Amino acid sequence: MKVSIVYFSGSGNTEYIAKKLKDKLEKINFNVLSLDINSETNLKEDTDLLIIGGPIYAGNVPEKLIRWVMKNVPETKKNTKAIVYSTSAGLMNANGVHSLGAKLSKKGYDILSKETYVMPKSFYFGKYNENTEEEIKTMVKNVENQIEELVIDINNNALKEIEVKTRGILGKDLLAETFSIMAKFMGKNFSVDDDCIRCGLCVRQCPQNNIVLNENGIIFKRNCMMCTKCIHNCPKNAILYKKEKYKQYRLNNYL
Repeated sequence: MKVSIVYFSGSGNTEYIAKKLKDKLEKINFNVLSLDINSETNLKEDTDLLIIGGPIYAGNVPEKLIRWVMKNVPETKKNTKAIVYSTSAGLMNANGVHSLGAKLSKKGYDILSKETYVMPKSFYFGKYNENTEEEIKTMVKNVENQIEELVIDINNNALKEIEVKTRGILGKDLLAETFSIMAKFMGKNFSVDDDCIRCGLCVRQCPQNNIVLNENGIIFKRNCMMCTKCIHNCPKNAILYKKEKYKQYRLNNYL
């Protein structure tokens, strides 16, 4: 079986799920292609199982991922199977799987599962508190078990098509669009301090091309999506939010 795993990841949680799925499926001899939408746009049309995932921003996956799916996922007439997943700090507003499922169903895909993974917080600015080390380890263990169960079901062909409801999807997508607009203004709160070495890593990694390095240093423009990739990956932790420095989120530190 040929499997394509497509994802968008900001701080690394969604990428972690994608890599785990790829590794486990390859170990049982599945042919797996993994695509990060930041660097790839071509989805193989001979895919037997499509898996798409993203983080939850304000109740839905990022508008960037929604638009990518609508533009780059081809329609299918052979009832290709699909699984959608999301990563978030909680399940209350994890509606992204419903939006992704509806988009794929409309393109002819049979939705087999909507997986919601509770992962550590990577957005803990202002009123949001970061998770404790114990909480993070518990979350990772639970997610590992959840992934293992999904892979077993895929291998045993135990997943059957589920009903996809489209009611309310427009409202959920409006949330994604609204947040994308808000993020452009929120992103102006990023800045750098004197620890910045002008390595340009944040410039190269920004999925929105929102960061510029010039003779004046690092400049943040008005196209941010608040993925926080820059702040968590800076080698010197030199990026501030509202002039405050925060502890960087590095999931690998707890694996």
